[in-house]
Amino acid sequence: MNSTIKNTLELSVSELSDSIKGLIEDNFGYIRVRGEIGRVSTPASGHIYFDLKDNDAVISGIIWKGNVLSLDIKPEEGLEVICVGKVTTYKGQSKYQIIVDKVEPAGVGALMALLEKRKKTLTSEGLFLNDFKQEIPFLPKTIGVITSPSGAVIRDIIHRIEERFPSRIMIWPVRVQGESCPEEVIDAIEGFHLIEQSNMPRPDLIIIARGGGSLEDLWGFNDEGVVRAVFNSKIPIISAIGHETDNTLIDLVSDLRAPTPSAAAEKAVPVRNDILLKLKDIDLRLQSAILRNFKEKSERNKIICMAFPEILKIIKYPQQRMDNINIRIRLSLKSNLNHFSQNLINISRLLKKDRLKKMVESKSDNLESKFHLLFSSFDFFLMGLTSRLSLSSGILAALSHENVLKRGFAIVKDDSLTLVRSSKALKDNQNLRIQFSEGDAIDVSVDKNES
Repeated sequence: MNSTIKNTLELSVSELSDSIKGLIEDNFGYIRVRGEIGRVSTPASGHIYFDLKDNDAVISGIIWKGNVLSLDIKPEEGLEVICVGKVTTYKGQSKYQIIVDKVEPAGVGALMALLEKRKKTLTSEGLFLNDFKQEIPFLPKTIGVITSPSGAVIRDIIHRIEERFPSRIMIWPVRVQGESCPEEVIDAIEGFHLIEQSNMPRPDLIIIARGGGSLEDLWGFNDEGVVRAVFNSKIPIISAIGHETDNTLIDLVSDLRAPTPSAAAEKAVPVRNDILLKLKDIDLRLQSAILRNFKEKSERNKIICMAFPEILKIIKYPQQRMDNINIRIRLSLKSNLNHFSQNLINISRLLKKDRLKKMVESKSDNLESKFHLLFSSFDFFLMGLTSRLSLSSGILAALSHENVLKRGFAIVKDDSLTLVRSSKALKDNQNLRIQFSEGDAIDVSVDKNES
């Protein structure tokens, strides 16, 4: 046995890896593998790496960038799929993997389960609430349509809009199924919001439409990114995906859902002829209402006019009163004028020259007499004041301290020249100043004990 081992061909690690790689690839051509998508990784390279697993095993899967755009279903975690591809090895980590060229859902049930899970998540976020839905404009000037540029859908929409109320239609072509569908629809919604930067009018309304198909065909309109783009749109959106029985998440989040693309066009614009007929009916009703109101006002005015007397009868009595007042005013003015004229004549008679001279002389004599009387009264008053002043001066002189000193009295003051009124106020050896009538002063010192 040892000799057998010694005779075995020696291989390098790379040679062994290449041998295993060749063995696996030669024995496994294209295969179909069913499993549940696990971890998904989408690096900047554009490749997609994911795990495909069942209850007991896991195998790595790779989708090269060149095959990503051709996929009908994008790998999502939790989705049960059937992967078509080729098994190979990766000698850098000594692992085997499957290079996936195509991903198919493992039956409608798998897609439905994923759809319900996604619907539940978005519902919990409130994206489907009516509170966030916008009002569809009654008569949009510009309508943006996101759909495939070929096929019956766009023709039906254009035909129905032109038939009902011709409006400006802007078409943003997109793929309506396949791996690139969600991204193109998102770009179209965002593009219509930015179209004003290209000096083109921004649509007042957007229609997203496609024809009927299977759940797999419509899967792009269940994409979470598309749902959020519709929710965030500032332009109202009408969804028309598939037939009436087809339901997608975009139908729940859009501002209005139409069962078919043709129905979406009908909901987008009213019928022009119906509007014209309605306007004509409103015009006729308005004219009728104005005429009826005019007749009613005329009849009412006639009744009011009949209830009032003639204008001449109304103003006859006030006019007569005005005439009477006018006569009385004229008579009163004439009487007052005569009275003031007579007074003026009487005054003019009193203002004769001789009479005025006598009045001035009389007033002058009276004034001179009163002046002499006033002068005499002032002299008498002045003499009285002089007599009282002489009497007061005599009394003041009699009471003066100088006269008292002449009678033999003296004034005693202390050092501070304060009057000494009693011997009780004296202190031992206190200096005193004695003043006599002739103005002489003597300074003495008094011993209180001796006194």
